[in-house]
Amino acid sequence: MQAWCNHKFISVPDQASVAQLCPDFCLFETFALRHGQVESAIEHEVRLNSALRHLNLDKTQLHLNFSDKLHHWSPILKNLLLSEKLTDAIVRWVVVPNKDSTFTEWVTVRPLSPTPTSVDLFLLKTVRDQAEWLPRPKTGPWKNSQTALDELKKISSSPDVEGVQLDQHGMVSDCTRSALAWWDGSQWFTPSPETHSLTSTALQSLKNSFGGSKKINEVATLFPHHAKSLMVLRSTFMGGAVLVNKVLSPNGEILWTSSSNQSEAQSALKTLKEFRDQRSVNLL
Repeated sequence: MQAWCNHKFISVPDQASVAQLCPDFCLFETFALRHGQVESAIEHEVRLNSALRHLNLDKTQLHLNFSDKLHHWSPILKNLLLSEKLTDAIVRWVVVPNKDSTFTEWVTVRPLSPTPTSVDLFLLKTVRDQAEWLPRPKTGPWKNSQTALDELKKISSSPDVEGVQLDQHGMVSDCTRSALAWWDGSQWFTPSPETHSLTSTALQSLKNSFGGSKKINEVATLFPHHAKSLMVLRSTFMGGAVLVNKVLSPNGEILWTSSSNQSEAQSALKTLKEFRDQRSVNLL
């Protein structure tokens, strides 16, 4: 397939992973492009810029961003979409810091799968690894999450499933490609940074969409079997999140099922979707 790398279009292996593009340390963002639009693009830029500040790197040296360099995306994406015969796509933007304080930037596209109406969760055996620093950035080669995803694929090949990782203390941490939030009947919760969960753009959008009306509490806890609702948040989902039907052990034993009353969770999904729609930007 075609990839863009520092102003050049080159061939790379089909569905090339972050590790294949950059086997060493890198930062990356993944987002959905639908009808030329990206929902809540600025949250991706904020997360990337936070990592660059931690590394004392100059964000103005990047060729791409979603604020003052938005126009740089169009020629790149149009070429890649045409090459891969796609209209909508999952876009991956990889930023590799070089020793001379410059960057190597990659952009790839791949087919965008439909957003499921809901998902089932499997508790995985793959323990969440330690972050480079906290709050955890999104970095490559992304080996631990890939190992968890490989474990999930061995359990179920269904597109409507997601895996949950626990940290070394058995506390719920992260999903393989998503963040997790839950409603216990009175409050919203999400895993705290100390569990080495990823800083999630979709979760940040949910927090922002609530404004001052609701708070999402960050906790280090065992899996919340008492929860009434579970929500999986992923930036490539239309609207940013879907609800969970049930949670299963690796051998398929049902450990949790959602409450019949999902009014609070459905309201949160609606608020999140509206928020993300309002903050969409056109890259084409």
